[in-house]
Amino acid sequence: MTAGARGLFRTVSAESDKFDDEKCRGGSVIIRNRNKMAPYRATLFLAAAVIAASPVSAADEQAGGPIKDGYGRKITNSNKNQVIFYGIATRALLYADDGDRHQLLNVDGGVENTRVGWIATGKVNENVTVIGHVEMDTQLSNRVSSVNLNGTEGADENEWGVRIQEVAIDHKKFGKLSLGQGNTASTDRVVIDLSGTALANGNNPADMAGGIHFFNRTDRTRTVTIGDVFDKIDGIDKDDRVRYDLPEFGGFNLGFSHTGGGAWDVGAGYAAEVGALTMEAAAFYAQVAGTSDTQKDMWGGSGSIKHKSGLSLTVAGAVRNQKFSGGDNARYLWGKVGYSVGLSKLGETHFGVSYGEYKNFSQNGDRATSVGLGIVQDFESIGSHIWLLVRNHELSQSNNNDFHDVFVVSLGTLLNF
Repeated sequence: MTAGARGLFRTVSAESDKFDDEKCRGGSVIIRNRNKMAPYRATLFLAAAVIAASPVSAADEQAGGPIKDGYGRKITNSNKNQVIFYGIATRALLYADDGDRHQLLNVDGGVENTRVGWIATGKVNENVTVIGHVEMDTQLSNRVSSVNLNGTEGADENEWGVRIQEVAIDHKKFGKLSLGQGNTASTDRVVIDLSGTALANGNNPADMAGGIHFFNRTDRTRTVTIGDVFDKIDGIDKDDRVRYDLPEFGGFNLGFSHTGGGAWDVGAGYAAEVGALTMEAAAFYAQVAGTSDTQKDMWGGSGSIKHKSGLSLTVAGAVRNQKFSGGDNARYLWGKVGYSVGLSKLGETHFGVSYGEYKNFSQNGDRATSVGLGIVQDFESIGSHIWLLVRNHELSQSNNNDFHDVFVVSLGTLLNF
């Protein structure tokens, strides 16, 4: 995946053949764990039928022999394509207090939800790689955005959901062409974050507690949720599209996409290391007038800079323009100061303090703010994490300023496999 569009979480990139822990000898595949602290990185696994057609080599024997089914038969297929199976499992305890009610909820993650995926790659020649990618949301128990303090403490989702279903051709010199459902060129351009705390303390407070309502102290009602007034405006996000990405050049990347409904977008990113500083930035523009009844277009970006001492600064913002006059454009500006330090041999510990202001997301004149402290502990040996988030949300509207703040605490874990 291109540097500017990474964010903290990213699917294993099949844009190149850099599967350094995978060795193919005569069609057999040796499997090793690749969880070396790259968030959301996969463990190599044969997901249904992966090559095992030739005799077992000495290296195969040392690695435990070929992959076999429950009857001891070698798993084979008819070509030399490689398959990766990956996923994340995540759970969290969410405490929410709206000033009138409070509850401890057991939920599925926060920024990310439990999911699985498969990436198949086949090399046509040294320059051309063909990629097939499928990623699915699993059936979820208590998705964090579905639970609230208004009588829905539990909500199971009993259907699988398609996140990614695409085929792509990647040429080392001419770039990558993708067809199907997947990230558009504008996706993830507002989530650049080098602090290490995006898992806990990102720029969309709705990720952690989107279904929790603000309590109106005047009429004692709950009608507006955190998800109604906070949004990171992540471009067009995932859609059925045709997307073209130029090869990276000098740290820059550039992509274009067009969706079936006529929307289109462009996204760009940049990454560099200068002395003791590591920096990344990204921006996008998306035209959605053809597919939306209310929105005309949107634009935004993010940037993050980190010093080798562990100090970091991250900013993000975006604007969503309304299609017709009379509606105020939704917009936000968010920032975070972070610090990363190695407190133990388990992995780095990351701290981040953030503040964001969000306007006009639910109606003209509304203003929501959030202040958060996030801590993420990395476990380098297994590429996984635990997090702690403490965040306060405040809302005022042009016709009502009597909303009680919503206070949340989230303690969770994310396991990569």
